[in-house]
Formats: sequence, C-alpha cells, structure tokens
Amino acid sequence: MLALSTFSWATVARADEVIKMQHQGIERQAVLHQPASLGAMAAPLVIALQGLGQDTESLKKWLRLDATADREGFRVLYPEAIDHSWSYGRPINQPMPKIGAATVDDIGFIRRLIGDLIERKIADPARIYATGPSRGGLMTFTLACALADRIAGVAPLISGMTEYQREDCRPARAIPIMALAGTADPVQSFGGGQGLVGRLLSVPDTMNYWRALHGCTGRTARTLAHRDPADQTHLTLIEWTGCRDGGPVWLYRVEGGGHQIPSFATESSPEGIKRFGLRNRDIETADEIWKFFTDVPH
Repeated sequence: MLALSTFSWATVARADEVIKMQHQGIERQAVLHQPASLGAMAAPLVIALQGLGQDTESLKKWLRLDATADREGFRVLYPEAIDHSWSYGRPINQPMPKIGAATVDDIGFIRRLIGDLIERKIADPARIYATGPSRGGLMTFTLACALADRIAGVAPLISGMTEYQREDCRPARAIPIMALAGTADPVQSFGGGQGLVGRLLSVPDTMNYWRALHGCTGRTARTLAHRDPADQTHLTLIEWTGCRDGGPVWLYRVEGGGHQIPSFATESSPEGIKRFGLRNRDIETADEIWKFFTDVPH
C-alpha cells in the first residue's frame, strides 16, 4: 500500500514549513516549526499530536510549544491526522479511520517522517520526543509502545491508555514517560470508563503499567506551589523511584482539573470551563514537558 516517498516543502509562516508525502496512496501532511536561531543544524525534535477534531493551528495555540522551542532551541513537528482523528490501535468506540478498506497507518506515517528528518540532518536521532492531548495522548502512548527504538521520551496529556493498548504494547525498551491528567476530567475520565467495545483504563492503572514495565519500586508525591488563589485546582507531581529500566516515570495529577492542560498564559472561557472543566494555572505545560525531556537519558 505504501507509495514511494515524495516530499515537498512550502512556506507557511516565519520558521514554519509544510511537509507533504505520499503514504498508503494518499497525500499526508505535517507542519515543522523551526526556530530561526537553529539555522541548518540538527536539533532535538518534539512531535506534537492533535486531539480529536483539532487542527494544527488550534494545537499550536492550545499547547504553546512553539514559544518554548524558540527560547530553548528545538524543533516541533505537527503531523496532521486523517479527519483530525489518530489511528492509535484497536478501538474502544468507533472504528479507526480508513483509507478505502485499509485502516490508516499512522505509526508508519510518523516513522517515515522521523526517518526523513534524520536523513536531512534536521532532527537529532538521539533526541526525538512525542506529546499530545486527549486522542493525541492516546497516539502518544501508541508511539511509546511501537516506536521506542526511535523516540527518547513521551508526554501523553489528559488521557489514560485503553485496555487494548496495554495488551498490545511491545516496546523495544522502557521509555521515559511524563503523563498529565485532571482528576475531574469530564471527557477522558481520570477513573477510566467502558466504551462500546472496550475500556479506557484509569490514569492510575495506566501509570501502574509503566511503573511495572520500568521496574520501579518506590513512589514520591509532592504538591507544587499554588500561584493563583482564585484557581480551584492544584497540582501534585508523582515520581516513581528505584526504576530499573528506562529513566523517569512521572505523573502531574491536576486535583480538580478538567480536560484542559495547565497554563498561566492561557485563559479559559466560561463555555470552555462548562464543556471541559477547570484549567490549572500553576505551570505552563509546554515548559514542563521540555524540562522533562531535557532530563531523560539520550
């Protein structure tokens, strides 16, 4: 089903490029954010994966990763999902997106993007990472399972894994992981839930899977500094210790937080709070993701 690799590049905005490639017989696209300060040198790469129904521009505004990249000196790749819906594995509700009769191969698509950027000496092969919210978080878990030979660390946001992802996960190695989830998430429940044909695991069960995979024997938890007295949420950072393999395993647990990532720079509208729950204002999530990635072995 795979066509020969053909890539084309077009300017979108300052320091951004569009990558177009043929995969499974159709054209796929990704946007690459390149801080001007990097020039042509190879640099760390963070792959940012959109949530369900979210386009690249929305993800850029929501995640605020480009500002961190410009300041810290890494590139950000925004692959675009078919119908803004990642094909992350066996479904628990509706079937995965298709191209004709074939299930979309997003693992293969992202693997080929990584390979191309390494070959072009744009991405440092030892420092490639992935993150994403909601369905993008589910896809991030899948990449941790399927592309651990390529990816140095992951940060899935506001979602646990599905039971099928846990069953199907066969990582080449235990990969450093930083998860973030709200205990009052009305969309991807912190406590998990039953879908039409499968179950979303709770966030604690998800983290227990990774703790066991890494061979961690201890656990610490600390409450982070609270910045805004009007903020009804607060943050607990849980770190698993004594891990035998794969580096750190962290969870930012947003006590009372909804289906939103913490930010002290992004306001939540009343409509957004009603639909998605409360947003914590104690950290800038993009900065915490990058701090985690800089600490993982490479």
